[in-house]
Order: sequence, then structure tokens, then C-alpha cells
Amino acid sequence: MASLSLPRVLQLKKNSLDAEREQFEKSQTLAIQKAINAVETPVKEKHVRSTIIGTFHEQSAITYWMVVLRLPLQDNRIVSWKFCHVTHKLLREGHPACLDDSQRHIAMIENLGKLWVHLREGYGRLIHLYCNLLVTKLKFHARNPRFPGNMQVTADELDSIAENDVNNYFQLCVELFDYMDDILNLQAAVFESLGNARANSMTASGQCRLAALIPCAQDASPAYDAGVRLLFRLHAALPADTLAGHRERFRQQFKKLSSFYKHASSLQYYRNLLSLPVLPANPPNFLLQSDFGTYVTPVVSVPEPEPDEPDNIAALIDTSDTMSQATNSDFDVVDRAAPSPAPDPIVERDRLIDHLQSELKRMRSEVSQIIQERNTMLGSIREHCSHVESQLQSTKNELEQEKQKAEIVLAQAPEIKKKLTETEEKAKISDEKFQKLKGAYTQLREEHITLIRQKAEVDKVASSLRAAAAQHESAKAMLQQQLNDRMKDMELLQQSASSSEEIEAYKMEIANIRSDLEQSRQKEAELESLKAAMEALEIEHKTATTEQQEKILTISTELKEATESLEKLKQEVSEKDTELNKVKEELTGLRQKSGDEYRKAVEEKEAALKQVTQLTQQYQQEKEDLLQQNTILEADMAALKIQLEEANAEIKKKTSRLVGCASEVALAVTNEAMSSFENSNSQDANQLAAELAAKAFEDLARKSQIEGNEEVVAKSAILGAHSAAQLSAYVADVSSTATNMELADKLNNECRNMLNSVKRCLESLSTGTLERTACMDARGCVQGAGRAVQSAARPQTHSVDDELALMDQAIEDAAKQIEEMLAASRKDDSGVKLEVNEKILDACTTLMAAVKVLVQDARKLQNEIGDPKTRQKMYRKNPQWSEGLISAAKAVVFAAKLLVTSADEAAGASGRVEGVSAAAHEVAGSTAQLVAASRARAPPAAPALARLTAASRQVAAAAGAVVAAVRAASALVNDTEALDTSALSLTATRRLEMESKVRALELESALDAERAKLAALRRRHYQLAQQHENGNVTNGAE
Repeated sequence: MASLSLPRVLQLKKNSLDAEREQFEKSQTLAIQKAINAVETPVKEKHVRSTIIGTFHEQSAITYWMVVLRLPLQDNRIVSWKFCHVTHKLLREGHPACLDDSQRHIAMIENLGKLWVHLREGYGRLIHLYCNLLVTKLKFHARNPRFPGNMQVTADELDSIAENDVNNYFQLCVELFDYMDDILNLQAAVFESLGNARANSMTASGQCRLAALIPCAQDASPAYDAGVRLLFRLHAALPADTLAGHRERFRQQFKKLSSFYKHASSLQYYRNLLSLPVLPANPPNFLLQSDFGTYVTPVVSVPEPEPDEPDNIAALIDTSDTMSQATNSDFDVVDRAAPSPAPDPIVERDRLIDHLQSELKRMRSEVSQIIQERNTMLGSIREHCSHVESQLQSTKNELEQEKQKAEIVLAQAPEIKKKLTETEEKAKISDEKFQKLKGAYTQLREEHITLIRQKAEVDKVASSLRAAAAQHESAKAMLQQQLNDRMKDMELLQQSASSSEEIEAYKMEIANIRSDLEQSRQKEAELESLKAAMEALEIEHKTATTEQQEKILTISTELKEATESLEKLKQEVSEKDTELNKVKEELTGLRQKSGDEYRKAVEEKEAALKQVTQLTQQYQQEKEDLLQQNTILEADMAALKIQLEEANAEIKKKTSRLVGCASEVALAVTNEAMSSFENSNSQDANQLAAELAAKAFEDLARKSQIEGNEEVVAKSAILGAHSAAQLSAYVADVSSTATNMELADKLNNECRNMLNSVKRCLESLSTGTLERTACMDARGCVQGAGRAVQSAARPQTHSVDDELALMDQAIEDAAKQIEEMLAASRKDDSGVKLEVNEKILDACTTLMAAVKVLVQDARKLQNEIGDPKTRQKMYRKNPQWSEGLISAAKAVVFAAKLLVTSADEAAGASGRVEGVSAAAHEVAGSTAQLVAASRARAPPAAPALARLTAASRQVAAAAGAVVAAVRAASALVNDTEALDTSALSLTATRRLEMESKVRALELESALDAERAKLAALRRRHYQLAQQHENGNVTNGAE
């Protein structure tokens, strides 16, 4: 029994859960290795299905990635291609947690694609494109976690994901377009690698490539459907011009997707594996919302696979361990007979050591991968630096070449002048030849025109002669016919000889006919002579025209040659002129520098002489004018004495009119003041206007009558009305800028009462009577309004526009300071410190540039609200919003200054980089506050609002980059300051260990104290901010 129990002691007891877990890992490892192998055949569906079922059993993809990372992905291209295919299937059909578990492996997938892109033929480019597709899919699901892995969502789910926001619709549409581009690029590369031969689809290598397009086609259909629905919603909310780029991009993707479906449907391989839809001939018309009613969602369906046949090889081979079964049965008998002993602690320790060693190996592999990524990043940075240095060297060489060219041009200036004079002389000679040829050409042209006209006249005469000849020939033929008839008749008459009279008559007719014939023959002879003359004239005309045409051709060729030579000469002259002008400008610049002082002295001297001559002439003219005026005045004195007596009589009549005119003018001034007050046209006013108005109405109240006091009454009325109007404008300005609405209403009522009392007083003056009570009422109302506005006047703070301008200037100053710090660090530092400072200051410069763009967009957004007057009214009507905007601007300025100081400390001797991270968080928070305050009153369709939101995202990304740079810098510093433990003894190691523990405890207690302090400061900050918004505190003093 003891011999039988010895193996039982040595055997490690396992829990049922551990055994199940081990069996699960074995089965998953076997399925994944069979699915992702190095054979160039399509992935078997049963192995992929078992892997997917394992993710649901495990509810994660940890086992999958643990197995995949041990595969030779970087050594075998077929393994890498099948890995992309299986990973895509797993992300689509696996457990939802697979998307989250795969996020941490994005960097590995990107590096794999960058590795295989160098293999430009075959699978290298395909693996690179497939890795880009997987990275895009993972990032899309990270940004939109409510999308499932298979991308299939309903219309209501799509609206809920986008939250019925136009901005979310716009961003989601762009992300779907990017995902669709990666899918289409991959399918185009796969079909291009296959070639034009369709038989490749039935080979093992072709099917290995084509099998990966099945999940791509399944993803393309829901992405296309979601893009169509989003575009229809965007066109319903935004103008068509804004979405022109979206429509063009969708049109290109529609053509590529349609050709992809058609090409794939024609392949024999896809006949039983995939059923693809047929897209319409034209894409949907998004400009017509009615077209959405006829839209049909395309559906890609995959038929259910047939049940797998059992593996013949696995069925033939018995993989069960018979020996283990036998021993287990023996052990079971023994177990029934004797109790099981306790597990050996040595075996447990060995198992724990093995487990820890495996974990250590895995962590070492991860560390080596991180080091490799860091080395690749450093290499890319070095390449970028070398590229920048080469560009600088090329620009320096170009500058030196330009300097040499300038020196050569200066040396060639006299030669250019000589060539210019020669070309001018040649141009003059060619101009003279051209003028001569032009004159000869005009003469020949005139002669040719006269000959053409003569030819036309000769043609007319010839046609008339030809017509006359034809008429004569016809007449001749008729006469000949008549003669023949008469001759026949004569013969008949001679035969008959009946009467002699008839014979004589016939003879007479014959004689007449013969005479006509002779005349016609004479005319024929004349016609023949005319014809001969015509032929001679035609021959002469032809010879003359040929000669003229030959002369014209020769002259035209000479003219063309002359014009061409002239154009060439003009071009040469213009080129020489430009070169000469450049040289002249340079020479004149040099001459001006030397001769400016002399010209200034000469000009000053000439100006002084001109002034002296002008003064003498003016003196003489004024002297003559004074003498003439003296004589005229002496003559006018006598006339004026006579007119003065007449005017004294009329003054009494005009005094009454003067009072009425003054009262009318004062009344008009008061009416204008009332209209300006009601229209809120504020003007610059002074508190002295109230005192002057009160004094004027007091003077009016003292006078009991108008007669005898006309001038005093007129002056007092006009002064009182003008001062009251000025005071009303001042009151309107103060009331419009007051944040307390009750105080503004009180000021408006006081001003309205004052103007009404002044109006009643002046209306009594216009009737010719002076009412003392009305004047006293006006005086009291003016004094009351003056006191009210004096009590309401308070020092004004900066407006929102001024605060935004100050914020813009502060951001620019901060950016300049950071750039100066970077230049100083590059000049003074070196080694690790220079690398740390460059990373941090470069990230801070990028952050300040993004903040500057955001501040400018915020100012543009405020400018789009309206002109400055309307903005001021809006700020006064909404004081809490304006105060919040001002506080946000001040917070941005404070955060920028804090970032500058922390960057200075990090780049200085102290080297504290943690303050930069805190300052970056402060910048991100203050800019978010500014964006929220700017968005509160902005129009939703304003283009500056979209730019502001994009700028806020860039600021957030830049702040994250600063934090990442700080972490990388601190890690680099820690690596350099790592403790060397190779030379430490046991006691020294223990002592250092105790010191590090004490230091860790001290730091933890300090961290807790700082966190408590931070919480107290935040509570106080929120309390003061609330009191400041309510108006109960100013600069921290309650």
C-alpha cells in the first residue's frame, strides 16, 4: 500500500475550476493556432467559430490575445494576414468585451502594419491596409461605444447615439466616411493583387486573400446605411453649400462600393458564401428630402454553414492517456481504501515559482516591446531633425546663390546699357523700314482696289455686249429663215407665173431682206472686233492682277518678317529695360543714401527763401488793404451815424421778436433732448450741466416781467434748455450702463420729469408771460436729476471686448516667453536636460498656439453677435453672462501665466516638471470655461461656433500632449537617476530599503495633506466665485 501511495503524494492536486480553466485554455490555443497557421489557404470557419464561442464563455478576449502575441506575426506574412482576418471576425461577432480588451493592443497592430509595409509586393501592402482598417475600427468604437461590433444599428438607435445634435451628426458622418475609405482601399488592393484572371478566385492563394473581404463587405453595408441616414438629417438642418464636400465624398464612395459589390458577385468563390445587394444606378439626392422615402437599405447576408464533418484524423488517433486512466483507476481504489494525504508544501512552492517565472517572462517581453517602441520613436525624431537640418542647409545655399546672382547683375550693368543702346538703334532702323513697307503696301492695296473696280465695269460691258450679240444672232437666224421661205415662194411663183405684180412685190421683199442681212453682217463684224478688244482687255487685266498679287505677297512676307523682327526687338528691349531698371533702382538707392543730406539742405534753403518772399508780399498787400479800408471806413462813418439813428427806432420792435425766437430755439433744443433720450443716444456729459441749468431757471424765477429783461431771459432760457439736454444725455448714458434695473428705472423717471417741467417753463415763455412756479419746478427737477445721477455714477469696469483683447495680448506674450525659454534651453543645456526641456517646451508651445487660435475664434464669435452698440446692450441686459465671460477670460490669462512660470521652473535649475502638468490642466479647464461662456449666447448656426468647438478640441489634445510629454520627461529623468545596486552590501541594502520606506511614508502623508489643502482651497474658490457672481464680494473683500 505504501508503494502505491507514493505517486499519489508526488502528483499535484488541482481544483476542478483550475482543471476546467486549463482545458479551456488548451482548446482555445489549439483552435487559434489552427485558424492562424502558415498555410496559404482560407481560414476554416469552424476554428474561428470555436474561438468566438470561447470569448463568450470567458466573457473577454484575454486568452485570445495571450495566444496571438506568442505567434510569429512579424516573421510570416500568411500568419499576419490570417491574424488580421480572425481579429476582424472576433471584433464583429465576438463578445462585446472584445472591443474593450483590444484597445490596449492598437499600438501593436500599428507597428505590425508599419513592419509589413516595407514588403511592397504580395501580402505586405495588404497587411498594412488591413492593420489600418482594424485600428480605425477600434478607434471608432472607442469614440462611439454604443455602436456594436457588427455596426448594425436602427434609425432610432442612431438618433440616440448622436443625441439629435447637428454637430454630432457631422462628426459621426466624417468618422463613418473614414472607416468606409479604409474598407474600400483594402478591397481594391486585394482585387489588384489577384489580377484580371478570374480563375485566381478558385485557387488556394486567391481564396486566402478573398476570404478576408467577407467581414469587410458585412461592415460596409451598415456603414453605408448609417452614412445615408446621417446625410439626410444633416441636409435637413444645414445649408447645402456647407455639405458640398460630404456629398462629393459620398458620391466617390458610392461608385467604389457599387463596383466592389458587382465585382465580388461575379466571382465563383462568393456564390455559396455571400449574397451581396445591388446598389441603384445613381446615389440618393440629398437635396430632396422626398428621395429618402424611396431609399432601400442594402443587406449583406451570409448563409448558415453546414454542420462540420468530424475530423477523420482525430477520429482515427486515440489521444486519450490510457496509462493515466489506469493509474487513476488504481489510485481511486487506493483512495477508497486509505485517506488522501495533505499536499506537499515543496510542490506548492515549486508551482508558485513556475507561475511567477512565467509572469516575469511575460512582463519582460512587454518591457522589451516598450523599449522597441521607444527606439522607433527616437529614430523617427532623429530622422525628422536631420530632415530639418538639410532643409536649413538648402535654404542657406539658395541665399548664397541669390547673393552671387545679384553681384553678377551689378557687374553686367554697363554691358546691359550698351546692348540696350544697340537694340534701341536697331529698333529705330526697323521702325523706319516698317513705315516704308507699310506705305508701299497701302499704295499697292489702293491700286489693286481700283483695278478690281475697273474689272467689274469691264465685266458689265462684256455681259451687255454678249446679250446684244445673242440678240443679233437670233435675228440673223430669223432673217435667214425668212429669206429661205421667200426663195421657195419665188420658185413657186416662177413656176406658176400667174401675175407679175406679185413677183415684183416678192422681189422687193427679197431686196429688203438682203439689206437687213448685210446690216446684220456688219454688226457681226463689229461684235467680233469688240470681242477681240474684250479678250485683249481681259488678258491685260489678268496680267496686271497677277503682277499686283505677286507684289502684295512679297510685301506681305516682308511685312511679316519686319513685324516678327520688331516683336523680337521689342521683347529684347523690354527685357533690357527691366534689367536696366533693376540696376537703376539699385544705383538710385545708393545715390539717394549719399545725396539725401545735400538735397535736404538745398530744399530747406529754397523753402526759407520762398517764405521770406511770401511774407514780404503779404506785408505789402496787407498794408495796401489797410489803407484802402481806412478810406472806406472814414466814408462809412458818416453813413453809419445816419443808419444808427434809424436802427435805434427798429431795436425796440425787434426786442420782442428776439425773446420769441430765443424761446423757440430753447424749445427746439429741449424737444431734441427728449427724442435723443427716448432713442437712448448717449453723449458725453458733465455734472456741471445740472448746476448751470438750476442757476438759469433760478434767474428766470427772479424776473417778474419780460420787458426790460429780454437779453437776460433769452440767455437764461437757452442756457437752461441746453444744460437740461446735456444732463438728460448724461442720465441716459448712466442708466444704460447700470447693472441695477431698479436704479436705471429711477433715473429714467427723474430725467423724464425734469424734461417735462423744463418744457412747461419754456412754453410759458413762448406765450409772452413768465410763470415763477413753472421755473421753480424746473429748477427743483433739474437738481433732483443731478443728485440722482451723481449718486448712481460709479467707476466702470472693463467691458467684455476689452477683457478679450487683454486676454489675446496676454496669450501672445506667454507664447513669446515660452519660445524664448526654448531658445535659451537649446543654447545653454545639453544631454538629458536638453531633451527633457525640448519635449516639455515644444508641447507648451503647441498648447499656447492652440489657445491663441481658440481666443481669436472666441473674439470672432463675439463680433458675429453684432456691432459694438448691440453687444454693449446685450452685455448690460445679461450682466451675469458678461461677468462670467470676463471671469473666464481672466482665468485663461491666469492659466497662461501659470504655465509660463511652471515651464520656467521646469527648464531652470530646479527641474520640477510636475507643475507644467498642473498648469496644462488649468489651461484646459479655463479654456473649457471660456468656450461654455461664449457658446451660451452665440447663434447656433454661426460658423465661428463650429471653429470654436474645433479649437477647444485641439486645446484639449494639446493639453494631453503636454501631460504626456511631462510623464515621458519624468520617466526619462528617473531612468537616468536609477539606483545602481550592484555594489551594495546586505546591510547597505537594508538601510537604503528602510530609508526609501520612510521616504514613501513621508511623501504619502504630504500627499494627503496637500489633497486636503487643495480641497479647502477649491471650496473657498467656489464660495468666492458664487459671491462674486451675486455682487457681494470684490477682489476677495466681502
